[in-house]
Amino acid sequence: MFIQIEDLCFNYRNAKENIIQNFNLSIDQGEIISILGESGSGKSTILRLLCGLETPSCGTIRISNNIMTDDHHFVLPEKRGIGIVFQDYALFPHMTVSENIKFGLKGYDRKARKKRIEEVLDLVNMMNFMKRYPHELSGGQQQRIALARALAPKPTLLLLDEPFSNLDADLQIKIRRELKDIIKKTGTTSIFVTHDHEDSHAIADRIITMRDGAAYDWESICTLRREQEHLV
Repeated sequence: MFIQIEDLCFNYRNAKENIIQNFNLSIDQGEIISILGESGSGKSTILRLLCGLETPSCGTIRISNNIMTDDHHFVLPEKRGIGIVFQDYALFPHMTVSENIKFGLKGYDRKARKKRIEEVLDLVNMMNFMKRYPHELSGGQQQRIALARALAPKPTLLLLDEPFSNLDADLQIKIRRELKDIIKKTGTTSIFVTHDHEDSHAIADRIITMRDGAAYDWESICTLRREQEHLV
């Protein structure tokens, strides 16, 4: 397995109970996983634990056979090789599209940076917007630039937190299809969290449902429901 999360637990300071309780998940390379759950179910906390913004109380996270965290190790966020698209996109307002993408390419020389910026802008079909500022872009365009910035350093894992929550319904349908196509072209292993069933079914190869801080396979839940309905 490319990503292995084993017996992960986490609780916020002064909280009486764990918000994440014995969370387990294995993901193949190139797979797109959706973590589906209601507000407060712990789905966004899983992303924060994966990228190193929070420290688990116990459990192990491995990416490509490298331990990111366990009882004896903790790899800093900037060393994990993870790309993140935040819910509000988090683009720097004082930087152009090109400068926003360049920000994450610190290990590249000038020529390589220019080439990589052009590659990811072409990937998201935004080459003509290179010199614009975020406030000059629509919500869907800002999302594409945030995705391009996250993909530019060629991350081993891409995390997306409620990627469609700021888009209107019509644009949401269009962007779903585009997002899946872009991620599949790069072959990047991806996890996105959402509360929307339609988002999950439109994009994910596999859906994981969060309940009480634990993970449940969507297909298993659907099978159980069908069996229960049949018994009734």
